[in-house]
Amino acid sequence: MLSTPLFVGFPGFTSKLRLAHDERNRYRGVYEWDGQRRAGLYARSLWRVLALVSVPGSIRYIVVPGLHRDDMIANSPPTGQAEPDDTAWWRTAVST
Repeated sequence: MLSTPLFVGFPGFTSKLRLAHDERNRYRGVYEWDGQRRAGLYARSLWRVLALVSVPGSIRYIVVPGLHRDDMIANSPPTGQAEPDDTAWWRTAVST
């Protein structure tokens, strides 16, 4: 909750979903922005802040143009059926 002003104050912010940690203790947030450029600007800005308190190499982001938050969640694999490698780390998993 303390981080709310960090993203709400950025131009183009639409919504954010906080996701619970997974079996690897990875936390994620699904943000929706009004435009790819604005999403990238926010991610790069937040990266600098998170880097101060995070394990080196543990911060990642991806901007997926044109993908609505609800569509991303609706098309996610059930829990435990995500890709075994780490190439799709950004995908959510839906509890069944």
